[in-house]
Amino acid sequence: MNQDKKRAVVIAGKRFMPPFNLTLAGDDELLECTDLLRLVPGKRAVLLGKWCGKPVVIKLFYKRFRAEKHLEMETEGNRLLKKNGIPTAEIVFSGSVREGRAKALLFEYIHPSENLGAVLDSSRDSSQCRGYLTKLMILLARMHEAGLQHNDLHLDNFIVKDNELYALDGSALENKHRNAPLDTGASLKNMAILFAQRNLRERALFMELVSAYCAARNLKNTDELVSTLQRRIKEMRKFSTSRYLKKIYRASTETICIKSFTSFTLCKRVCYTPAMASFLKDPDVAFNVPGTAMLKNGNTATVVRFKVDGQDLVVKRYNVKNPVHGLRLAFKKSRADRSWFGAHLLLEYGIRTPKPIAMKELRLGPFRSRAYLICDYIEGISAREHFQDHPSKDKNDLPQQILHIFERLEFLRVSHGDMKATNIMIHDGKAFLIDLDSMTVHKGKARFARARSKDVKRFMKNWAEKPRVASFFSLLK
Repeated sequence: MNQDKKRAVVIAGKRFMPPFNLTLAGDDELLECTDLLRLVPGKRAVLLGKWCGKPVVIKLFYKRFRAEKHLEMETEGNRLLKKNGIPTAEIVFSGSVREGRAKALLFEYIHPSENLGAVLDSSRDSSQCRGYLTKLMILLARMHEAGLQHNDLHLDNFIVKDNELYALDGSALENKHRNAPLDTGASLKNMAILFAQRNLRERALFMELVSAYCAARNLKNTDELVSTLQRRIKEMRKFSTSRYLKKIYRASTETICIKSFTSFTLCKRVCYTPAMASFLKDPDVAFNVPGTAMLKNGNTATVVRFKVDGQDLVVKRYNVKNPVHGLRLAFKKSRADRSWFGAHLLLEYGIRTPKPIAMKELRLGPFRSRAYLICDYIEGISAREHFQDHPSKDKNDLPQQILHIFERLEFLRVSHGDMKATNIMIHDGKAFLIDLDSMTVHKGKARFARARSKDVKRFMKNWAEKPRVASFFSLLK
């Protein structure tokens, strides 16, 4: 489970910074709250702790006039899951907290366990991933057959322990038809939410998962269902991505946002340590420390490798060359902003790129000036170097990965703008697209076609004297 120890839980005006203790109404045992797992300010918090000597997961509800209702929804959802034989955590306490007006639910701590999303992202065993996804579809079919619709259907609401899936977050469960099976339209819409979160490249796997769901519910007309589901997934993907890409520019459970008259800063909350906060106040320190590894020293951008709290980072500073250049930058979206947006978009659609950590723009009110982008450093070599050393290897692996990048960019109507082979890094056998500050999302087909053609020509130019390597990418022509 993710932990967020840096934030305080505020209940009825009182700040509680983990670790802290609470007292439960009608109980003499102290409730130890040790780690903050999730926080929705002003509404609820999820913590890890101890009660009666046993580890528990604590859900605190403290929104005024709504805490009791939220507790009831969570309790009822848990009851419905258990009633229909769907594995979930047991509730060991339900009641009030003496501090403030909060309500508390304590669940057994299912341990050792891992979020399904994390399991799927970290596993290199494709058969294991296939197995878990199949189990998830069967679990979802059982919910729908029981008339249950999960309204917050994401992978982190399912955990894995001993090869078994457990469903969480009973408050998001809705008994749509009072024990009658969910109708096909509602079922497909609910499934689309889940599928929209996974970039399933293999049509065979997609069909296999849909077939598993249909078999579990004894549904016929699979081809018609697949067609409708694919349309729903496309709609849901577009909606959820649009919503997410707005969210990365404001304060949220994932992102810190600090805005003033002279600067605008975004940082992944999990990385926002005191050392990172200090560094973001003056990112130029990365360029002034003796011995810092210089990756690029150009007129428009300077790039260094730098460590903050032991985390290996790339810091890219977008320079102002002269007053005329500065005037042009003042009215445009910064290249750091374009890279921040681009990285999140690519990662949402399964295109590998170094994870964005932070972005800072120096401003004067609405006018932008120098900007910085901080992302993970990945150790590796460029595609140019790779194919120089291995001109006849990886015919069905790395070239396929690069072709997939072009395929996904075409699907998104995105042009990179500088598709040199040096802007594709090979790390641990995987292709990563880097240098996103010229990336553009196109609305019109004609403009995108021209931009894509330029990307393809620039990429193929890398192999003008290497026909063997060029043949790997013949599908791009």
